[in-house]
This record gives sequence, structure tokens and C-alpha cells, in this order.
Amino acid sequence: MLIMRNFKIVGLIIVVFLLPAAVYPAASGIHNLEIDLEGIANNVIDGDTFDMTAANGTQYRIRLADVDAPERYEEGYVESGEYLRGLVSGESVYLDIDDLYVWDDYGNGNRLVGIIYINYNSSYLLNVNEALFQAGHLLKKEYDNEFTPYNWSLFVSKLEIPEFPSKTIIVVVAIAALLLALIFTRRRQHILRNI
Repeated sequence: MLIMRNFKIVGLIIVVFLLPAAVYPAASGIHNLEIDLEGIANNVIDGDTFDMTAANGTQYRIRLADVDAPERYEEGYVESGEYLRGLVSGESVYLDIDDLYVWDDYGNGNRLVGIIYINYNSSYLLNVNEALFQAGHLLKKEYDNEFTPYNWSLFVSKLEIPEFPSKTIIVVVAIAALLLALIFTRRRQHILRNI
């Protein structure tokens, strides 16, 4: 009976600690979409860099994360820049900025690094980084940052943009802590009664 009860306790503990990963994918190591900056794209430099004006009027240079477009002296340079220009010029852009370094050159550069999204329709955003890759205009590269380019989707539901994660995680962790406290209090009382 005591062994069965211990299995129930272990099972409950496992469920409690795996629940946050199910509720909030970032807890399990899967990148979760977050919009850190919004603005209007106004000047494309090349296939992986453009300028934008944020909603507050601040100008930023943006470097698409985890991709590598052809350089000026390489074949495909003009085409990759034109493709990016066709996607973002004059458009509202939504940036998921790298939480690890924020800026290129491992935090020492002058370009914000991120995944760029634009409106596709009323329900979906288009991942610009992935669109350029699928069109054959650049290569994916695994840089040291929060993103995993090989798991990207071309389209992301606008419903996936989290407004809630911090509150959800706090509630889940609080419930887990209360359950664990209850389990260990009852177990301690049981042990003390048997002494």
C-alpha cells in the first residue's frame, strides 16, 4: 500500500512539473513567438538587412536572424535584396528580437537581430526569414541565439502571439507549489502518526 501511494505521489509530481511545458511551450525549449517591436520597413539594404521606423519614431537597422543572404560580390545578391524589398518595403513589420544578444555581433553590433513577420491576412503572419529561405534567396544558419531556424513555420497564427504567458506560468507554478506542499504535509503527518 505504501509503495502504491509513493507511485501516486511520484506520478503527481511528474504531472505537476510537466504541466508548465504543455501550457507554455517555451518552458520545454520550443521557441514561442513574441512581438518585441513593431514599425514600418522603409529601406532594404540587402537580402538580410533593412531599416525600419518604430511606432515611437526611432530608426532601427534590422538583421534577419539565423539566415545568410549573398554578399555584394556573390551571385544572387540583387535578387535576394529585391525579394526582401518586395515583402517588407512600406509594410508594417513585427519583430521577435533575439533575447540572448539583441544586437548583431554578439551584442556589440548596430543591428537588431530577430525573426521578422508581416501581415499575411487577417488570421496569419508571414515569417519573412522563412519566406526568403523557401524562395531560395538565402541559407539558414544556426547562430548562437534563442532561435532554431530548422523549426520555423512559414505562417504563424495571430492567436499564437502571447499576451498571457507570464500570468499563466505564475498560476501554474503556484498551483504546483500548493499541491506539493499539501502532499508533503500529509505525508509528514502520516509519518508522525506512525512514530
